[in-house]
Amino acid sequence: MLWGMRLVARLLAPRQCVGAVGAVFNDGGQVLLVEHTFRTDFPWGLPGGWVRPAENPLDTVKREAEEELKIRIDVKTLLISEQVDLVSTSTHPPHLGLAYYCRFISGECIISFEILSYEWVNPQHINHEIAPFQLEAITLGKEIFDRERLVLLR
Repeated sequence: MLWGMRLVARLLAPRQCVGAVGAVFNDGGQVLLVEHTFRTDFPWGLPGGWVRPAENPLDTVKREAEEELKIRIDVKTLLISEQVDLVSTSTHPPHLGLAYYCRFISGECIISFEILSYEWVNPQHINHEIAPFQLEAITLGKEIFDRERLVLLR
């Protein structure tokens, strides 16, 4: 009986793609930006990717950082959740976007076929066109980073 109800729920439940990115800050307060191979609307942005079925989005961000850049990060807290619609150059479907505040732990960025290049940048001096959703996540992440730093200085 339970398996039948699960099957019906799976067939009838609405579906939505979910993407998760991380605003990754290093100890100097710089944020990690990557140039994505397959993002046509805003090639530069935060590292991340699609959430797999039954995967916790925090694990998605951690997994993508390890797979695409060979770095370890601490995924801390959700910064923003927003519906990401299409723009004229989008190749991705409309989806729910999740952005997390993250701290860099270790590793040296080594790019994969999904990443063309990367930069650690001052969040107040970004020289690339970034999706508005991700820019807001960077601003919110910088506020958390600054509060953490203030606590450490006390």
